[in-house]
Amino acid sequence: MNSVVFGELQYEYGWNGKVTLDWYGESREIDLLISGEADEEIDPLQCDSFQTFKESWTVIEESLLNEILSYYVDLRADLGYSDNSNEEYPEITDNEEIKKMITLDMVVIPLSGIYNGRSVGLAFSCDWDPENGLGVLLVDEKINEIGYSDIVF
Repeated sequence: MNSVVFGELQYEYGWNGKVTLDWYGESREIDLLISGEADEEIDPLQCDSFQTFKESWTVIEESLLNEILSYYVDLRADLGYSDNSNEEYPEITDNEEIKKMITLDMVVIPLSGIYNGRSVGLAFSCDWDPENGLGVLLVDEKINEIGYSDIVF
């Protein structure tokens, strides 16, 4: 399917495509997943969520690393690594360090109605937990939740 909003999409457990985003000065092509069924139209709220996300990306990007760093520091403390050295969870103190430990793999547009507002998920791979990854859920272009990557699917 060719969508005016999303571009070329293929269906496999949801509508799959690509989106190009600026990642802190570097243009990157990221996987895109729009939740839905093959025999249903993509919901207008999903289209609005995606368009508004793209328009707001530079503002979202400004707070993203700070929030992920804060999440990481708290997670490291919760796991008991704040006092001890751990290879997988090294002490990190700035955004440049956290940026080196994460890779944005996918932008996910959930089904409409799951959250109150426009919703977009960001799925990352991360050095500290390659099995579970990192997920950031945005609602109305604000960070709503950070956790394992499964929160965005």
